[in-house]
Amino acid sequence: MKPALLLLASLLLSPAGSAQESEPAFNSNRWQENYQYLAKQPRKNVYDNFKYLPLLSDRDDVYLSLGGNFRERLNSYNNDLFGLKPHNDGQVFLHRFLVHADLHASEQVRAFIQLSSYLSDTVGLNKGSLDNNSADLQQGFVDLHFQTVTARVGRQEFALGSSRLISVREGQNVRRAFDGVHVRLKNTYLDVEAFGFEEVEVKPASFDDQGNTQEKLWGLNSKWAFKPTKAEFYYIGLQRQAAKYQTMMADETRHSFGTRVFGKQSGWDWNHEGIYQTGRYGSLTINAWTLASLTGYTFNSLKWRPRLGLSTNIASGDDNAKDKQLNTFNSLYPNLSYFEEAAMLAPQNFFNIMPNLALQPLTNVRVSVDWNFYWRLSKNDAVYVRGLNPLPQTLGVNGQFVTHAFSGNVDWEINKYVSLGFSYSHFFAGQVITEAGGHDTDYLRSQVNVAF
Repeated sequence: MKPALLLLASLLLSPAGSAQESEPAFNSNRWQENYQYLAKQPRKNVYDNFKYLPLLSDRDDVYLSLGGNFRERLNSYNNDLFGLKPHNDGQVFLHRFLVHADLHASEQVRAFIQLSSYLSDTVGLNKGSLDNNSADLQQGFVDLHFQTVTARVGRQEFALGSSRLISVREGQNVRRAFDGVHVRLKNTYLDVEAFGFEEVEVKPASFDDQGNTQEKLWGLNSKWAFKPTKAEFYYIGLQRQAAKYQTMMADETRHSFGTRVFGKQSGWDWNHEGIYQTGRYGSLTINAWTLASLTGYTFNSLKWRPRLGLSTNIASGDDNAKDKQLNTFNSLYPNLSYFEEAAMLAPQNFFNIMPNLALQPLTNVRVSVDWNFYWRLSKNDAVYVRGLNPLPQTLGVNGQFVTHAFSGNVDWEINKYVSLGFSYSHFFAGQVITEAGGHDTDYLRSQVNVAF
């Protein structure tokens, strides 16, 4: 523990502007970083030598780069999940440690290995399934690059588009990874990727995680640049055994067809997405859909650069449990912090309106507030929460209004290496929750993240 504290202290004392302008920022996906630029300039300290270790004296494209992250996070809950689940008051302390080695063997071959340890301590709460994984291989893949085609084989993190259907699950303790193959073709005219995966099943012991053979994921995605917008068109296939909706459990084969349009211009930013799903769930035909819209305007000429935004979303629910269709939208592997850091509500059988305001009082400080008004779409379907699980108590109760939730966030990037985050959310129980026997929920988050 002492070396980690010393490292944190030294990075905290590093001034925010000490990094050279040419030095790249850290990325949440550490494999996206490239330190080959250090071959063309003097390496000033031991740290630079760890970021770029040349392996051949006559070739600067053959090198090893080392790095890591650790995150300390406190989540505090009062009446979590509206009190409709047991053990709903208390705190969980989440500890995340990641180290990686990035080997560039040539311009054509690259290997990336990332080891992880996820630990937690709880007070008054049961440990969640994504809180602990003592030590394991988070990522281990090989990239084979030939002209405009790159094939990635092995264990890897993967996110699609705005992470609405496939995300790395950054908000929870254990990040999501997949075993499989990802192939991308990118040139002047085309940017197309194909993938086939099994989600890595999280197990608490050391080096025992494996791909979940009961789930198969595959798909295609294409990216296009227009003026003034960009677009993605994608297909995702999912095969899952023993999937649960409402009170039913059956095998599921689902096909998702989606389009996303996004961009920025003249202070405006937009991100609009539509998805249709079909397939089979047991003996039922799947017929589901969702629409999502996020639009904002930033007043760049004003002090603190305020941004006003509006998020509106809707996803289908099941209207009739006795017909031959399943209409509940499946958000697959989503970013459950899509609405708020509490990650309590799942984007299934719902519609919402969420205005938000973001301010930047300092260059490295961002403050945001939002108010989420959230309804269920179908009265005959449940309210879905984290883990894409239905709340059984909400089946058969009257009403559509679930909650309105206020959230506030403060993010402070102390320097390139260290950042702090704070969040608070209060969920006001609506008619659906009160008739199910639930009450208001409070959530508080504080965290420190260190990257090196």
